[in-house]
Amino acid sequence: MSEMTKSETKQISRRTVLELSLAGAAGLTAGTGFAFGATEAAVSLETEFRSHFGQLGYKTTEPLGLLTGDSFNGGLRYDETLEVPVSGNSLFVQPASRLEDIARRNETGVLALFTICGIRQSAPLEQGSLFAALLSFLVENAKLDPARMVFVSTDVFAPFAETNDLVRAGRTFLRPMDEARAEGDGSGYFAPKGHPASPGYPTVSIHYPLSAGMEDGLAYPPVGHLEIAEIGITPSGQSKSAAEVGGIGLERMAFAATGVMPSFEDSRQDLLDRLKAEAERAGKPLPAGYEIFAEQ
Repeated sequence: MSEMTKSETKQISRRTVLELSLAGAAGLTAGTGFAFGATEAAVSLETEFRSHFGQLGYKTTEPLGLLTGDSFNGGLRYDETLEVPVSGNSLFVQPASRLEDIARRNETGVLALFTICGIRQSAPLEQGSLFAALLSFLVENAKLDPARMVFVSTDVFAPFAETNDLVRAGRTFLRPMDEARAEGDGSGYFAPKGHPASPGYPTVSIHYPLSAGMEDGLAYPPVGHLEIAEIGITPSGQSKSAAEVGGIGLERMAFAATGVMPSFEDSRQDLLDRLKAEAERAGKPLPAGYEIFAEQ
């Protein structure tokens, strides 16, 4: 990642966003997940993600629609959670949007429309294999420095912190499980309040510094760091057949690698365009979340 202050963070212009959007829209029929604003690095990493895990035997699943029909999150897709699990190993590229991010719109890395690249394992061959696979992709494919990473979880993560060389190269912050469960924010435990599918499982989140010189001290949330991934982990002693899922924030991964990120406003416009198009195709009314983002 280039060395820059938060105020110097590069943002691509609306014109560049639109040019990439047109290319992405044309590529939908070829399997790419992009139809709206994305950086060149994000497009490249999304393609590499599909290729890398596809070659490892992960089967691509279609993304869920942005319109959910639920009152939760204003009727907008919050994450990649499935109501009915899929069998085997699969990969997904899931667009999502969260109303809670509106209040954080001025923070680096916060977008109105973002993309989750992830994998699922219905029967892990070995505990921690899904976590290791995603962490390896961040280091070997996205070229992020493991020594700059901060891993936030609970005692459930302790065995990984002790045995995984990439984790040991970085730093680990363990939260009390009661605190992580209560917040359910994915840094130790994922269980968003009001989520219609009621997900709830132990996790580890991976954070990366926004710029050089922001790596001293350790607390939660890590100051000067951007969360780039949330990965489910199976506690030691539980069945190895338990399903696991983990995701990487595509735009944030690309930003960590290049220092380039779309603006919140550009992503907001992209979100509104996409919601409108999906509602028209499906013959559905626009959700409350559309109006909320439209008024910003």
